[in-house]
Amino acid sequence: MQRKSGWGGALLGLLVVLALIGLVLASANLRALLIEAMAQVTLLSVLATFPAQAVAMLLCAAALWALRPGVSYMACLGSRVLRDASGNLPVSVPGFSAAIGARTLVLAGGETRAAISASFLDKVAEIAAQFPFIGFAVWVLWHKWPLALTLPQHSGLFASAGAGAVLAVAVLWWKFGAGSRLAQSLIGEWHKLVAEARRQQGGMPLAFLLHAVAWFGGGVQIWMAASALGYDLTLYEAVAIESAAYAGRAMFFFIPAGLVSQEAALVAAGLLFGLTVPQALALGLILRLRDALMALPLILWPLFEWRRRKP
Repeated sequence: MQRKSGWGGALLGLLVVLALIGLVLASANLRALLIEAMAQVTLLSVLATFPAQAVAMLLCAAALWALRPGVSYMACLGSRVLRDASGNLPVSVPGFSAAIGARTLVLAGGETRAAISASFLDKVAEIAAQFPFIGFAVWVLWHKWPLALTLPQHSGLFASAGAGAVLAVAVLWWKFGAGSRLAQSLIGEWHKLVAEARRQQGGMPLAFLLHAVAWFGGGVQIWMAASALGYDLTLYEAVAIESAAYAGRAMFFFIPAGLVSQEAALVAAGLLFGLTVPQALALGLILRLRDALMALPLILWPLFEWRRRKP
């Protein structure tokens, strides 16, 4: 039964992704903007994001380690790398990235319940730390919005994001409603993890602080990519654009990998700071290419499992 549920979730994700791609490609104007954006992306601009991304990953690993999962810092780093890699896949089973992160801790020698609890608390800290980041985006956009005179000309992109969100909500509620087998299993496991979470919750303040720094450091990646492309963008503006992009992704968290919603928010913020739509989309494509490269460690996952079973 669990296997069927997993395949159903993967199929659901595939359908949502195909629907979102279809909504974008159905518009000739959006296709032209996307082609123009792709022409601006360079390998150097993608690689320019990696130093700041590496620092953010080290901070996130430290946040997980602060929650005492019972393994080394390097094991926590491997858990974060694999969890983020699987979370950026356009199609995956719901909960797959969290399972990958916890499983990595177990393979490194951690106790199963401690690994699950630490991964859960780390996710809570990461989400909580995102609120100041999103609040910064809301504050900036609220004060800059009167200057956004060109937004109505590109309403198709935002309409696609909204339509995709409505579609995703409908199918996810049908598949994973409150009375589903998945929901009931999660409720039952929740009670078993409370005691372990109480032991680890002392590390939550430090985990929150580290995640907050990592979130704001994400704007450095946009700034470095924009500099590599020759865009006139300050670090402050880059942080604001990055925060808006992830605010859009957070609002439509049920869309696999934040497809279209992240790009729509990034374009909206980019227009406020003088970027053209193709330029903003180019930055969005750079983030997607960065995520694709960061997903490559998943290729090593079967090796980890094989090494665990070999003895």
